[in-house]
Order: sequence, then structure tokens, then C-alpha cells
Amino acid sequence: MAEPPSDDIYLPPLEPCLKGETVVLSWKLIASALTDPSGHRQSSNLVVDYLTDPLVQSFFTKPGSAFDPPGDKNLHHATFVKKTAAIQVTPAPNDKYDISVIKEDALWLSKNAGINEVAALRVVIIEFQSRAQNQLLGPLSNQDVANLREAAGATNAQTTNILPGFNITSTLDAAEIQANFEKPESRKRRIFQTYLDEARYYAATNDYLFTLMLQESLPTSPPTDASRTIRKSYLEAYGMSPKQPQKSPGDTPTKTFHALVTQYLNLLPDSVSRSQSSIDTVVDDKVLLTQELNDRWIETWLTEALHRMVVVFQLLDLSDDVFVPAQLAQQWFALVGAMGFLDSLQGFSQSIADLMAPLQCLVCVISLSVLNLPRMMAFFEGDVDLNTDDEYLASSSTLEQIHDVLEIAVDSGSSYAVPVLFAWVPVVHAMFSSYQERAERRDAIQNEKAVENYDSATQLTPSGARRNSAGSITTIDKRRYDDFLINKSLDRDIRRVQVLAVVVTDKAHVYDVIASMSSCLGASDRGIFPASIGSRMRVAFLDLLRVTYPFVGYKSEPVYALLAVLSGSQGYWDLSGPNPTLVKQDVVGLALNDEVIVESYFRQALNRFPYEFIPFLALCRALCCSQSRTENNNDVILGLLQRTPTLTFTLPEHFNDYQLAYEEDNSNSFQFLEDFPLLSTTGRKQVTAEEELFVIPAGTLGRFIVDEGRIVRVEYEHSALALLGKRLAANLFKNKYAMELGGLSMDETAELISLLATLIRTECLRAAASEDGSSETSETALFIVGEASRALSRTKDIISVVCDTLDTLLDGESDERMLPALGACLQFLHAVLPICPGRVWSYMSRCALLSSQGQGGRLARLVGNLELSDVRYEFLISAVRLFSDLIDSAMSSSVRRKMTMKSSTRQKQNNDIWLGVSDKIVTQISLSIIRAAVDVLESLSTWRFSSDLDRMVLVHAVIPIMDKVVFYTFSMDDINAKTFIMSTLEPAAKYVIDSFLAPSAGSLRIQPLLATLVAATRPFESTVYNKTAEAFRAQTKAVLELARSLVRVANYFDRPSSTVENQLFKATPFVARVCACHADFKGPAIELLEALVISAGKSVGEPPSLLGYLGPQTSRSFLQLLSMLDKPFNQAQEVNTIWRFFSTIVRNRQQWMANCLLTGKTPSDAKNGNSKATDAPSSSVLASALDALSSISKIEESEALSILDFITSAQNFWPWTIFALQKNTSFLTELRGYVRNLKSSSVTSKSNPLQACNEARIAAYIAEIFAMQLFHLRQIGQASQFANELTRDLDYYLRDGVAVSGYNRGLHGNFARNFSKRYPGCTLDNFKRTLFEPRSLGIGFYYALGFADKMLGFDSGWIGVRNNGFRSEMEKANANLSLVDAQINLYHSWEFLLLELSTCLPSNETLKKHSLQVAQQCLEANEETQSHDKVFERLAESRVNLALMLVQRVVDSAPSPGDVTQLLTALWATVSSVQEPYAPEKISLYRTLLKLLYVTLRAQARSLNQNDTAADKQANGLSAATVSQTVLSILDSAVAKGFRTLVSLVHDSESTISPSDVALINAILQACLCVPGMDQNQTQVLNIMAAHDAVQAAVSLYSWADRLADQGDPVYGELSLLFLLELSTLPRVAEQLACDGLLNHITTANLASYLRRSNVKPFAESVGLQRCYSIWAKGIVPLLLNILTALGATIAPEVAYVLNQFPNLMQSSVDRFEPPDDGRRRDRTDHDYITLLSVSEIHSLALMTRVLAALRANNARDVPAVEWDSASLLESVEFWIDRRKLLRERLVTLGPREAEWRSMPPSDRNKARGLESKLEEKVIEQLELVRTVLGEGLE
Repeated sequence: MAEPPSDDIYLPPLEPCLKGETVVLSWKLIASALTDPSGHRQSSNLVVDYLTDPLVQSFFTKPGSAFDPPGDKNLHHATFVKKTAAIQVTPAPNDKYDISVIKEDALWLSKNAGINEVAALRVVIIEFQSRAQNQLLGPLSNQDVANLREAAGATNAQTTNILPGFNITSTLDAAEIQANFEKPESRKRRIFQTYLDEARYYAATNDYLFTLMLQESLPTSPPTDASRTIRKSYLEAYGMSPKQPQKSPGDTPTKTFHALVTQYLNLLPDSVSRSQSSIDTVVDDKVLLTQELNDRWIETWLTEALHRMVVVFQLLDLSDDVFVPAQLAQQWFALVGAMGFLDSLQGFSQSIADLMAPLQCLVCVISLSVLNLPRMMAFFEGDVDLNTDDEYLASSSTLEQIHDVLEIAVDSGSSYAVPVLFAWVPVVHAMFSSYQERAERRDAIQNEKAVENYDSATQLTPSGARRNSAGSITTIDKRRYDDFLINKSLDRDIRRVQVLAVVVTDKAHVYDVIASMSSCLGASDRGIFPASIGSRMRVAFLDLLRVTYPFVGYKSEPVYALLAVLSGSQGYWDLSGPNPTLVKQDVVGLALNDEVIVESYFRQALNRFPYEFIPFLALCRALCCSQSRTENNNDVILGLLQRTPTLTFTLPEHFNDYQLAYEEDNSNSFQFLEDFPLLSTTGRKQVTAEEELFVIPAGTLGRFIVDEGRIVRVEYEHSALALLGKRLAANLFKNKYAMELGGLSMDETAELISLLATLIRTECLRAAASEDGSSETSETALFIVGEASRALSRTKDIISVVCDTLDTLLDGESDERMLPALGACLQFLHAVLPICPGRVWSYMSRCALLSSQGQGGRLARLVGNLELSDVRYEFLISAVRLFSDLIDSAMSSSVRRKMTMKSSTRQKQNNDIWLGVSDKIVTQISLSIIRAAVDVLESLSTWRFSSDLDRMVLVHAVIPIMDKVVFYTFSMDDINAKTFIMSTLEPAAKYVIDSFLAPSAGSLRIQPLLATLVAATRPFESTVYNKTAEAFRAQTKAVLELARSLVRVANYFDRPSSTVENQLFKATPFVARVCACHADFKGPAIELLEALVISAGKSVGEPPSLLGYLGPQTSRSFLQLLSMLDKPFNQAQEVNTIWRFFSTIVRNRQQWMANCLLTGKTPSDAKNGNSKATDAPSSSVLASALDALSSISKIEESEALSILDFITSAQNFWPWTIFALQKNTSFLTELRGYVRNLKSSSVTSKSNPLQACNEARIAAYIAEIFAMQLFHLRQIGQASQFANELTRDLDYYLRDGVAVSGYNRGLHGNFARNFSKRYPGCTLDNFKRTLFEPRSLGIGFYYALGFADKMLGFDSGWIGVRNNGFRSEMEKANANLSLVDAQINLYHSWEFLLLELSTCLPSNETLKKHSLQVAQQCLEANEETQSHDKVFERLAESRVNLALMLVQRVVDSAPSPGDVTQLLTALWATVSSVQEPYAPEKISLYRTLLKLLYVTLRAQARSLNQNDTAADKQANGLSAATVSQTVLSILDSAVAKGFRTLVSLVHDSESTISPSDVALINAILQACLCVPGMDQNQTQVLNIMAAHDAVQAAVSLYSWADRLADQGDPVYGELSLLFLLELSTLPRVAEQLACDGLLNHITTANLASYLRRSNVKPFAESVGLQRCYSIWAKGIVPLLLNILTALGATIAPEVAYVLNQFPNLMQSSVDRFEPPDDGRRRDRTDHDYITLLSVSEIHSLALMTRVLAALRANNARDVPAVEWDSASLLESVEFWIDRRKLLRERLVTLGPREAEWRSMPPSDRNKARGLESKLEEKVIEQLELVRTVLGEGLE
């Protein structure tokens, strides 16, 4: 025995399913994938694998076997035991599931439903996995109802009519609902309901797969690669693959089809009988005996029967080349006899009643397919023979059964049997005729034979021929159906059949039944079946009408039935919908190619036109609406309308100028003797030359159609289109024309305009769909307009005539009879909008339908009734759809209206289709349209619709108008710019915003939105009415999208949206529930919640809590649903939307919801401790994210980006998540591996820019995660291990982390320039996307490509000949800017990571090298200036800051001289390249560069000084030589020139210069002079300073310092002296300073007078006096010391003189150190404190006075004595040295550096001496030096 196929795909291992890791593909999910219009879900690998799995295929090759009953030798039981064994699934109950309960439930279901254990187990698992969804779709709680009441503004708290049309009540709170949900009986009901759903969707899937196999595409989506794979697999499984050899010549596809039909017919009685038996007769458990389950039971088996019947119809429809076998026919008609219950379904619930129409249609069309009328008629006409004896026509008993069943069905009033009985009439008539003919022939032969026998009675003539006898003739001619005629007494009398025909036509109204059924079988919103199947069903009715025509003839009833069959109730607005119907399936194409139909109906209608006006036009219109637009149906109809051969009308009584012709033929022919004008003017109206009056010329032949009366058909070839246009124009001026054809009635006007609209629309659609179809106008559509206008005067055309007709109708009395004509006019305007938009806009500006210039529009008056009748509804929907397309037109024409195309051909101005339409007109009409749309929205709550479908379609039509206006206006371009491209829509958009967001908006406008959301939580689960389901989904999505746009626009403008935000927050439980209703709603619903959360996060106070509004139960279920992401389909867009929502929650102060995501527990779960298994939430979203990242290389890049965004958001906003991340080390290892294996961005971007951009963005997120990990590990002292590991994986960052090298300047520059040339009036900036909606990296990132497609599609250069136009350039620009954005993010994350690494590993040699390397990369990247965009300027500044921080960290850790020299060279190249560094826009960056230069110079000096080995010294010598040249350049450009520039700018009142800039120059000067070897370059330094006059500048600044004082602070005095002080360290420069008279300048400057004041102290009261002390102590004293040191005795007299100029300062320097004396009160501010500066001051003074004293000893005459009490000071110094504790107490810091020293420990040697800080160490050392200098022994 062959091993059964594996069931792991059908039912995967249980443990992953129960943990939520694997999703079981239910039949419901499969059916939803197969009916996905986009085709995305069915393309999922999981769906394709599932449907091509051998076991799953066996459920379809053996239909019904998925729910087989348990057998005796039960393989299913063995599988069940194996699946639930302890080795497969954990036996002990846990917080997620209890396997024993699962097994019990499966066995219970198997017993009650009568299905095998495996199927039951699968159902139980599906229910288990669907619990979150079921909870969301469960009953409403009191809280939900209360919130909804507040949102809807319902004032009466008791009312249940919160929203019109909804009875919303609740008596339970959320906890009670949850308790009920968890009861075992509730669970069992849910399981049984899931079983019924699965049975229903299994049958539906079977139906869809047969549609795919037989019709080549799925019901609602075009063919895809996935659907072709599935189709091929199933054709092979059924043995129908074209490649498979036939087993025998008789093994035709038809035989296979009939065998399959038999299979399904064997199953149908079971489905029907189940639907007829109540649920209590089947199940044992009384828990299931509820009304809801009973209704669901009936609905399930009726639906199953229905889908099986669809399969049967499709198989029979394709096997009409033979008659069906007798057994099959008997089987089917036995079933038809059992279908009498169908008419009684109307009394059941709505979902069951809705199945009545499709079932009746199916019974009818299958019966017609079984009868096979076309072949039947061909058989009786002798064109075909019976192929086998098995065909049903050969079985008399079968024919009798059919006859009886049909008679009984019609007698019982079953409408579905009426068309079948009508088809049976010609069959029986043909049998009777054949029988009679054969009987007459037989009688004639017998008579002839009798005569022959008589004549030859006496002689025998031998003959070798076959004996011919009457008996043999009878035998040969007998047909098998003769017995049926004889048994039913139809062999002699046909009157019974005639009576049947009369009953069918007159009493049962067969044509009404056909029309009624056909109207449900089209592609309209009311269509039941997919378009392709509906079309084939209508073909069955078409065959019926063709066969019965000879019996009925041309009458109004069959004509209108034919119209219904051809159109399927498809109207003008259904033309635009997608139609995957093949040519061979299209009923319209088949009708046009059917000679009988064309001759019997179409030609007849033409021959009666225009006497009978509407039938011919209606047929033309129906025949134009072909669903397969590849056919040339339109060409045939257009040709006929352009050259119409005849004209039928009533000849007026007054016209007698004709004569009879061909009287011998008695044909009633006649000939005109005079010209006969069909239209003539009355009164004074003149006929213009080009105006045609359609004159029938003399000599034209005609014929009287009827013997009495004057109805004639004239052989007059004319253009019916032109005549129709002329008649429509004349109809406006009935008093000015004599119209021989009569005026047009309202219905005729409507039909005429509707035909024109349909003709033009179909041509426009054909042009748009054609392969070479550019978006330019359709030539044929323009031809139709021209042809219809041909006979009109020069000032008129058909468009103006239709507009005049519309005006006339609007000006008349409001009457329902005129609404169809009004609707037709609006359809016509819609049809000509693509080809003549200017004309339509110009007309709309004066049309009375819309309000304008304070005048109210007529629309409200025409549809103002509470009762929205079908006619009013059709008119309203036409108006709304026209308005919607006008808004689209306003958007798409924005560029075209602003420019004049430069075309190579000579385009005349009158070819401009937008001529005469100003922006003002477009603005005015758009605003009026929006006002009308808001009015319609407000009325939605009060109108009574004839069906829910009408309401859904209207909501879907009107809501997007408002959404589009907002979206179009704010999605791109700067709204404040003068060249704003959407300026025409701006007032309309603001009107929408004000209507909803204004505080006074009220609840009337929000009610229809809320009503739609509430309706969406009651899912439409029918598997039949696809179009209705589509409308249900479309209206819900439209409402969600409008609400999302309103919240987004409020966020975009930071506009308070509290009203609508509060209303929508209160409705969030319904938004969450909508996600569970249908997969299509999940995306827009989540985006709405995301926008609400962002908006709430911006609020000043505590934001509204999303979790609070949802409630604990709803939020738990909602998060469980979302945490499944888009399993099992895994569509990237859906998954990314959910992750983005999670990130938004985490980032926007939604702490409770964020907690749920990160811990997997709601607050109540955390509080209750999760004791019960049923309360367990799913594992946290954070854990799922980490698991996904553990295999980052296997998931899509877009999904990886979304997950990483969530992780980084969680880290940044909820730091405790770091510890959860640290537990999952595998994901960190995987991230390191991912980054380690990345190729260089520059290599990848050449072949795939988008991949390079995604990789860079992922690497940026990873760097951010690593940095946060290091930061938190560092806090707990555990960072070093991870940091060391990371240093080995930094190659990608070191290569690409700093240089944003992706920017393609040439691409962007050329593109912008060429774009502006091609499209004058707009620039590329007009297409910049705004922050209105989130955007992702890719080809639509920066410029709005979707908008550009619509707005620039009119131009051939947009796409280009080989797709090389501006569109591809925009794609490249977007991809390039995506890469730039990703690289900028990468840089910032790398910066963050590198700084963290350098903090964690301060002494790591590798990292030091990396740091210097990155610093150098930063500088080199800045040198390659890419753009002057602010982004790049900020980036350049950021890079320099990074380099500064890195060098600062490396500076103290002995970097190698070579590395620093390399950095210094690169840095100096960058600094020297800055032009005008002190310009306001550059100064910030330049300051940072100078700081970096200072730090690098210090590092250079230190590195050159520290290396002591011989080799190092040799290297240092080489390095120092290189460095000294660089340093001299720095002194020249940055220091001397820079200082000079600063001094000149200081005097500028508007300058951005500050004292810190001068201080920075001083610091660099100091650092330069510290570089080893600079003492050998004193001459060069001196020359540099002289060249820039730097010394003079410093002296000048010093002398101006008192006048440049900032708030009394002469800071520049100190800075200028410090500059000179640094220079004075070089002896030669010091000598030059002295020679230049520096000391004289010091004493004569204005500042000197301030210095001489007695209150100049470190702690003086004013900042100016404190600064004066700094100038003295920091500047003058050390400067004098340096000059004295350099020049010695030569300068000693001047130095002594200068010191004596400041006696107060000299004296206070001594007094400051006097020991404290408690008996004497002194000024605490000065004398009680000691500072390092004052110690330095006495140190310098001690040295100077000592030197001067020595020089004075040799030259007392020249060197004056300096007044300074050194002896007293010496005592004081010794006092402080001995009293360390007291000194420590009195020591005060000046500035941050001294504060830092105070906190630093001293050197080890001084620590042993009892010193406690570095500051104290410095003070003691200097005091000891002072003591030594002043001591006796020093010479």
C-alpha cells in the first residue's frame, strides 16, 4: 500500500501552532488569498506550497474529503494520536495552552459534526489561533457603548439609536464579556461555528480553483505567476494538462468534465438535505442548540451547495459539444425537483435570504446547460448526430422525468424553472415536428409501396438490392424520444406544449424572470458571481432567446430581456472597473458574432429606428459595454451609427409628394418626388451654411411598414450620430424648428446622451489600455464628438448642446422624471473630461448644480428628500463621481495648466485642451465640490436608502473626495511658497480641515464615519457577493483613510485637533475591532491609530491613553492580533506598518501600551500575576523582535529596518529594555556578524543603490543598539568585554561611517536644470514630499514620484522612448537621496558608537588608531564639499566636533608622532581651505576647527616630547622638521593673520566676534610655540608677526580695551597682553617688543589709570576691577619678567620704572599674604582668601625684584629701587607653608580648570608630604620657590 502523503503542510506540528510560531492555513485564509484583488496574498510562498501539496490537492480531486466522516479502519485516528502525542507537544498544561483540553475538544467536535479526528483537530487549532480575532468581533461592552455615545454626540444616555440605522446596546461590562468568552460552552460554540465557516470556505476554495483552472484566472484578480503555478499543478492533478497524453481516443476533456460533474452531483443531495434539516437533528450536545448556530448551519450547507453548483455549471458550460449522459441529466433534474424550498428562503435571516437569488440563477442556468439548446437545435436541423447511445436525448425515461419536473416546478410557482420550461418548449416542438414529418414520410412511402405491390402482384422481379419494406422504414426512422412523446400523449397533439408556452410567457412572465436573473449576473455592484462566470451564465439566456425567437418574434419583452442579458445591469459607472473576462467568455462579443441575434434583434431594432427610438440606442449602448475591451465591438457599432442605411418614421399627413413604386411586387414601396427635410426652421431663424437639416432627396425609395397608417422606412444613408446631435440641439428650441421625427421625450433624451457618454468613455478606456497608449487624448473619442457635432451650427458642438440641455433641466421644475436625463448629462461630462477638460471646467464654473458666488447649488434641492429613491440615488452617485474625477483632474493638470508645451510639431493654440481655464476657476469649482461633498456627508445620517449596498457605494464615492483634496494639497511642495503647485486645491483642503478640526465642528459630520466603523465590526462574510464585499471593504477603507488624513494634517500643522482627536480616541475600540474584520482594514486602521498616538504625544499635559480607551480585554486581543504581524502571508508592507505602529507607541508617551509591547502583559495581567493559563498574554513583541533579528540575514531588508527602528526606540525611551536585550545574546552576535559581512557601500551602490542604502540604514541602527548597550554596561562596570569584541567588527564603519559619499551632485544639478527647461512654470522643488505622511527609503523617497506620474504623464518625455525619460531620472534622484539619508544616519550612529567605545576602552591601542583615522576621515570628507545645502553644512560641523572629541580623548594617551603629524597635515589643509573664516555663516565651523587645531598641536608637541629611545628621537627629528613648517604656516595664516582680522572686526558693531575667538588664537599660538624646535625658528616667527603687524594690532587692542569693555569688563586688554605674553617667550621677539616701546604703551594706555586704583583686587566688587587685577597678574607681571629675562640689564631701568608706576598693586600683593589676625578686622573678600594667581604674582615679582636688586647693586644710578616689602612677605610665606590646613581652608579656585585641579590628587611624592590636591600642590611649590628666592642665600 502506498504511503499516504505527508500532512505537515495541511496541519503543521502542534507545539509551534499552539505557541503562535506557526499559523495553520485555514480554508478561510486560503479563500481570502484567492479573492485578494491585488494578487499579493495568493503570491505568498506559503499559499502556493499549501495549494500544490499532494494531500491538499486530494481534497479537491476527491471533493468533500477534507471533512470525511470517521471510518472503520481509521487512518485519521492514528494520525490524531500521533499528532497529539507527548513527543510532539508538551503534555503538561502551561500559561498558553492545555493539550488535554485541545484533544477533548477535537474528539467532541468529531462526534458532533460527524467528521474525522484530524479535520476536527485542525478546526480546534484554528479556533485556538483565532481567539484574539473572535474576542475583537465579540459583543460590545458598556464602556464601548458609552464612548461611542460621547463620540457621536448622543445627548440622551438611555437611547440605543446612537447612530442612525444602528441599534447599539450593551448590558455587560468588559470583565463579564471576557468571563463569558472563557466558559467551556462558549468555546464549544465557537469551535462548531469555526467548523461551519471552514466547511463554507472549503467549498468556496474549491469553486475558486475550478474558476482558475477553467477560466485561466481567479474570480477577482488578474493572472499572476503564483496563480499560473497553482493552475498548472491542478490541471496535472485532474489529468487535464495539455501535455498529458490521452489514454484512449474517446478520453476527451468533455468525458473528464462529465465525470467531475457526476462527482459533484453525488455530493449535492447531502448538502441540500443538511440545509433542510435543523441542527438539533444532527448534533448531540445541547450547548449548540442556539438560533444563531442554527441559521449558520443552514447558511453553511446552502453555501456549500451553491459553490458546488458553480463548479458544475462551469464544467457543463465547457462540455457543450455533446449532450450530457442520461444518468447525469436524471440526477440533476431529480435535484431540481427537490429545490422547491428555494422560494421560501426569503423568510429566513438576511444572510440565508441572500442565497436565494444565486441558487435560483444556478438551478436555472445549469438546467439550461444540461438541455444544451444550441446543440439540440443543431441536432434537429440535421447538423449534428448523437455521439453515443448514452446521451440523455436517447433516453425516453430521462425526457419524461425532465418534463414532469419542470411542469411541477412551474405549477408550484418556482420562478427559476420558468426559463427552463420555456427552453423545453422548442425542444418538445422540434421532437413533435420531427415525429410528424417522419410519420408523414412513412405514410407516403407505405402508400407508394402498396401501389407498387398491387402493380406487380402477378410477376416477381428478382433483385439483388436490399428488401425495402414498411416495417424496415419504421425501424430505421424511429427516434428514441418518440416513446417520450407517445407516453406523454404529445405525438398527436402539440396543444399541450402550446399551453405550456402561453403559461410561461403570459402568466409566469419568463422574460421578466430572465431580465431579473441577468441583472444579477453582470459586473455591476449588484453582481452575484465573478464577471467571467456571470457572463457565461448570461450566454445560456442568450441561447434561449435565440432559439425561442422564431416562436415569439420581435416584441418589447424579449428585446428588454436581451438588453438585460447583454448588460447584466452594468451601467456607465461600471465601465471603469477591472474586467478579467476573456474574449471567449464575453456575452457581448458572442452576441455581436451571432448572426441570428444580430438579424433577429439588432437589425430589427435598426429597421424600426428612430420610430422606436430607445431599443436601438439601448442595444448599441449595451453592445459597446464589452467587458473584453480588446474586441472591436465599438468599431462595428460606430460604423453603423456613422453610416446608418435606413430611417423609419411616420410620414406627416401634409406630405403627399411621393408615388408608389414596384406595385407589381405588392411591396408597399414608394418614391419621393420632392426633397423632404427632416428638420426645417420656423419663423425668422436663418440656417447657417454649415448647419445640416438632413434632407431626404427626391427619388429616394421607401416602404410603408404597415398597411394602415403612414409609418415608412426610407432607404436614406445618413450619420445617425450627427442626426442625434442635431435632434438634441433642436429639442432645446422646439419653437424654432419643425421636427418631422418629433421631439425627444425625457427618456429618449436620457438614452441618447447616455449612448454618447458610453461610446466616448469606452474609447477613452480602450486608448488608455492600449499598449502604445500614451495618456494623450483618444482620437476615436474626439471623432465621436466631432461626428455628433457635424450637423450643428459653427458656434455649437455636442458638448455645448449637452451642457445647454443640463442647464435647461436644472432650470425647470424639480421632477423625478428628469433625473435620468440629468444623470446622463453628468455621465457625458465625465466621459469628455479626459479629452476636453477645459470645456468641462469652464462649464462647471457656470453650472447651477454647484453653489457659486453666494448662490446655492441645485444638487441639494434635487436630492433633498429623506427617501433616496433609486432614480435620485443614481443621479446623486453620478454627480459625486463626476466631482471626484474633477478633483483628480485639478491635481493632474497642475503642471500642464502652468506651461505651454514646446512641441516639435506645429501645435496650434486651439489644440490646447486646457485653453481658457484659469486657476481661479479651478479653485472656485474645487471649493464648491468640497462644500457639496460635506453636505452629502452630513445628509448620509438622515437619508433612507433602498439597500445597504447603495449607502456603501455612496460612502465610498463621497469620502475619498475630501481625503484626496487634503492628501493632494499637503503631500508635496511648500504650501507657503509663491509657486505652490497645488494652490488651486488649497482653499478646498482648508475647508475640509475647518469642517472637521474646528472646535465648533460638532458631531454631525463625524457620525457617518462612526457609523461606517461600527458597521465594519459586523463583518460581511458571504463567499458569493464579491462586489458587495468589495463595496463594504471600500467604504470602510475610505473612512479610515479620511480620519487618518485629518489627524495627520493636524499633526503636520501642529494644529489643535482636540475635538476630532477626542472623538476618534473614543472610537478606537471600533478601529481596533475593524482590524480583526478583514486583512484589508489592518493597514489603514493601524495608520489611523499611529497618527492619533503621535498627535496625543504632542499634547502639553498627560496624553490620552490608547490602552485606557481600548480597555484591558480589547487591548490584549488587539496586541495579540498585531503581534502575529501578517502571518501567514507576510506581506512586507503590512508587516512594516505594524512595526512602525509599535515604534510610535514606544516613542510617544503611551507608557501602558508600551509596557504591554515590551513585557507582553497588560497592567491588569501584571497586577494579577497571571495565575490562570487562560489569562496569559502572548510573548512580548520585544521578544518577537529579538527573535526575528536573530536571523536578520534571512528576513527582508525593509522588515529588518522596521524591527531595528522598534528596538532602538525601545532602548532610547525605555532604558530598562537594555537588560532584556542583554539576556538575548544571540541577536547581538547575529548583528555583529551582519555588519562584519557587509560590503563597501561605494561598491554596492554602483550595481544596486537601494540595497546600499538599506544596508547603510541597517548598519546605522545596529551601531545605535551597540552604543546603547555599551552605555548601560558601562554604568554597571561590565562594558570592556563587549567593547573589545566590537572593535574586531568595525571594518564597515571605518570604511563608510564618515564619508557621505553617495551624493551625486551632477545628477541632481542636471536633473533640476533640465526639468525646469522641459516644464516651465514649475521646478523640481514643487515635487518635494512633505512630512504629511511617513516615507520610506526607495524610489519614492524625496520627490513625489506618484504625483509626478499623474501630473507629467501627458508629456512623452516623462517616460521616454526606452523608459529613459525624466521619470527614470527622478527615480535615480530619489534612490540617491535615500542613500545620502541612510549614510547621514550611519554617520551619526557611528559617531555615537565610537565615542562610547573610546570611553569604555580609553587605553586600547587599536581604538586610538581608529580614532585618529576617523578624525582624519572627517576632515577629508569636509574638504570634498558636496553641496551648500544646510544638511551638509550641519554635517560638516558635526564631523569637526566628532574629530575634536576623538582627538581630545587620544591626546593624553601618547599617540605616535607619525599618526598625529598625518592628522595635523590633513587638519591644516582643511582649516586653510576655509575662505573668509570669520563670515557669520562660517564662523561656527571655523571655531570648532581652531579648537581641533589647538588640541592636535598639543598632541603633536606631547608625542614629540615623550618618545625617548634613539630610534624615536631620530624619527622625531624627521617628524619635527615636517611639523615645524606646518606650525609656521599655522602661525602665519591662523594666528597672525587671524588675530589681525579679529582686531579689525572687534570694532564692528554687527560683528559676531566674541572674546573667546581671541582666546582661541592665543591658545593656538601657545600650542605652536610649545612644539619642539620652534625656538630655532624665532626669526621666521618674528618676520611673520611683522608681516601681519600682529604686535601693533595687539597693542592697539590693549589701548582700546577700556572703550570696548563689555558691561565694564575690559576683557580685550587681558587677551591682547596674553597674546604678547606668548610671543615674549621667544627671546628675539621679546627683544623686538621692548624695542617697539611696549612698556611705554602699557603705562600710558587708559587702562593704566584703572590699574592704579586702590581697589583692584581678585575679589573686587565690580567685574572691571577684577579684570584689571587679571591684566596685572596674568599679563603685565609675567610679560615684564619675560622681557627682563631676554634683555637683562639693558631693560632693567624701564622694568623697575613700570613696577613703581603701580604702588597699590605692589603693596596689595604683599598684604594679601599677611597671616590672619583675629584682633584686627579686615576685608574678608580679599585678605581671607588665597588664590593660585596671587601666588604666581608674588612668585614673578620676587624673581623680578631679586634680579633688579642685583642689577641695582652694580648700577644704582640707572636702576631705581622697587618699593616692595619682601621681608614681610617672606615671613607670611613661611607662615602659610607651615600651616597647611589653614592654607587649604583659605585656598579658593578661579575658573573651571583650578576647580578640576582641586578635585585631582597630587603626585605620589607630594601625597606622602600630606598634600591633598593638585591645586594645593601647585600653590605649595610656588610658595616654596618664593621662599627660596627671597631667602638670604640665593644669588
